[in-house]
Amino acid sequence: MMYFLVTSMPKSGSTWLQRIFAAHPDMHCRVEDQFTKFWADFKLLVSNYNTLIERRDRERDHQGVDRLNAADTIELFYSMVRITLEKAPKGSTWSGVKDLSLSAKGFLTMFPEDSRVVTIIRDPRDVAVSAWAHGTRIKPQGDTRDQNPQTSFVVETASYWKKQLQLAEAAQNDFPGRATYVRYEDLSSDFEDTIARLFAFFDVARDLETIDTIREATAFQTLSGGRQPGEEDLTSFFRSGRWGAWRDTLTVPQIWEVDQICGEDLAAYGYPRDENDLL
Repeated sequence: MMYFLVTSMPKSGSTWLQRIFAAHPDMHCRVEDQFTKFWADFKLLVSNYNTLIERRDRERDHQGVDRLNAADTIELFYSMVRITLEKAPKGSTWSGVKDLSLSAKGFLTMFPEDSRVVTIIRDPRDVAVSAWAHGTRIKPQGDTRDQNPQTSFVVETASYWKKQLQLAEAAQNDFPGRATYVRYEDLSSDFEDTIARLFAFFDVARDLETIDTIREATAFQTLSGGRQPGEEDLTSFFRSGRWGAWRDTLTVPQIWEVDQICGEDLAAYGYPRDENDLL
């Protein structure tokens, strides 16, 4: 069995991609595990272990102890990741997990050379709109919720997007052939070709019948309970299913703030940034 990681910044389509991989007959992909929230617990565990064996050694004949170090802590941490991945159903060729906190480079370093990482990228302006709506959805504010992101939130999102993009690029550069990316917009507008490229990355079945079955099982209409893309439900995790909403939501100053932070990256990844496109 081979292992893979699906990662992104929040509200970029990682849940959709996870469901796509989970729907493939040769693949299994776990929902988000958020492993790094337990990193502090692992460090404390190792620290307590070292303290205990040193005390026991002092109580006896001082033969010396072999302490666990930082590298051991990392290996212990990734053993938990490996254990969860090994829970994939029998017969799965690939076992993966969606986790937005795991390091792509760390994952590829700690797992065998046949492991893979896929990062899903989305226009940071749409990410800001979607993340803001998600944040107001999970907070009990009723019908008074403000659906227009604050400028500080938009700026913070753009800065984080740029950092996440740099991490994805570093993984691709340091581990050639083992890390790739996909744009949310390409999955939305050209599902067949885009997903066929991803399945080729994993060397799994990518015939039209397989892709059509997965398309139907993971379509927005299916996941949202029957709504069409663009039919918004502010109470649903699958809120809208469309891209480009930033044009109708963000103010011109907010749009320009994003462009100042990551304009060159927007252009490099095929997102509009010139004045005519922005307005």
